[in-house]
Amino acid sequence: MPQENISELRRRVPGGKYALARAVAERASQLQSGATPLVAVHTPNPLTVAIEEILQGKVTFIIDTKDEIMVTEVAHLPDVAPDAADASGDGTL
Repeated sequence: MPQENISELRRRVPGGKYALARAVAERASQLQSGATPLVAVHTPNPLTVAIEEILQGKVTFIIDTKDEIMVTEVAHLPDVAPDAADASGDGTL
């Protein structure tokens, strides 16, 4: 992965390299559990898709006081159905 991609990932996920690793793993886990990818998928690898989603700003993360990482906002692509992200409708996964 190019260095500029790593720098951009670290900018988008606050908290350092360990928080970044946990954020990517959390989103990859969601994708593996059936979440709809928010970017064009060129590979079946959920880690690659999660990294691309974060790079493109499609998902953002927040780290709470217990160091848990949660998806807090999902930017929908125009071709993604509004209810595809979740059933609750609050924008979180």
